[in-house]
Amino acid sequence: MYHVQLHFWVRGIDEKIVRIWQEAEPLERFTHLFHNFSRSMRLPNGRNQIVLLGDVATLQIPMLRQDIGTKGKLILCADSVQDLPGEELAYFDAIWPRAHLEETAAFHFHRLQQLLKEEKDAWLTQTYLEQTINTLPDMVWYKDIKGLHLHVNDAFCTAVNKRKSDVEGKDHYYIWGIPREVYESSDYVCVETEEDVLKARKTCLYDEEVMSAQGLRKLKTYKTPIFDEDSQDIIGTVGIARDITREKEYRSTIQRLTREDQLTSLLNREYFYDILKKNNSQAYTLLSFDIEGFHGFNERYGHPLGDAVLQIVAEELRSAFTTNHAARLGGDEFAVFLPDDLSDETAEASVKAFQELLSFMLSMDDRMKHLRVNAGIVHALPGMTPEQAIHDGGMALDRAKKVGGGACCFSRETATA
Repeated sequence: MYHVQLHFWVRGIDEKIVRIWQEAEPLERFTHLFHNFSRSMRLPNGRNQIVLLGDVATLQIPMLRQDIGTKGKLILCADSVQDLPGEELAYFDAIWPRAHLEETAAFHFHRLQQLLKEEKDAWLTQTYLEQTINTLPDMVWYKDIKGLHLHVNDAFCTAVNKRKSDVEGKDHYYIWGIPREVYESSDYVCVETEEDVLKARKTCLYDEEVMSAQGLRKLKTYKTPIFDEDSQDIIGTVGIARDITREKEYRSTIQRLTREDQLTSLLNREYFYDILKKNNSQAYTLLSFDIEGFHGFNERYGHPLGDAVLQIVAEELRSAFTTNHAARLGGDEFAVFLPDDLSDETAEASVKAFQELLSFMLSMDDRMKHLRVNAGIVHALPGMTPEQAIHDGGMALDRAKKVGGGACCFSRETATA
């Protein structure tokens, strides 16, 4: 990917030696340029600047190092450094013995080339890593064996609302702002899963929760041990966490929409059928309801008020029958599944209690006070299909409608007003 032009700045070195260096073959992706320089010159700054000195007289070594920067290379060719102040020696990256330098020039130069290539490759690898992890929307972190964060990506900093300099070198409790005693008394499992990874010595997947700057977040987290190059001892871990909070919320919303009636939030017809089908191996009670005169009410007062009536009915169904299995089958038709096969008296009493409570609620509005809800009761036997149970409920409800005024009828008996 990269191409590097190295600039070699030479001063006080025998021309034969310089020629050996000039004739050396550059490594792949590298080219060489050689320059002589005087003490009055200001050299460029950067990793690609290499200064080779055989004569340091009259040179300001600290100034020279400042010119090429910490990433440039400053090399002294000398047999003795006694004439150099000790503090100036620290500015040099290497000292090549000048005696027999002609014989070892190619060796030293090749080693220098290899070093420069390794540094460039390391820079490229680091760049790859940084660009990759900071582009990801997922949180990425690296920890040492003690659990201290060595490095994190931008998404991690966003989640904890801290800068990298505030995160790196810190533990889990500090970063997430959770006192250790609070953590230990909560359901958080981040630290414990780190220990599991160390024991498993392989990548592990976890569902975790953390309190982030955006509130409580649900995470799908991969944690992988990092092994030492030689001993294969675990020296740390790398973690990648995907925030699935919204995904779970969306999934919950989709699930709710597929099973609920949008207007009343009761179960819809399809999901109610599924409930009856799952329970058809047992006896149960099915209650059917419809609103007497609802069609005329809608025509007279309009659909917005009609929708309000349907919502009131739904709310009272939820209050009267806490089974959570109340449904709107369509229009003004409602049904309730009761998992027990109630006696006639109990079933009828529960229906009457609901009808009376609903009538009281509707009576608060003069436009609604004349509305009544008729009911049908079915004792479903084991093996009865949902279609058959709903049909029997409809037949009972039809007979109740003929009586009217908030009647209740069993599927096998005459209606009672």
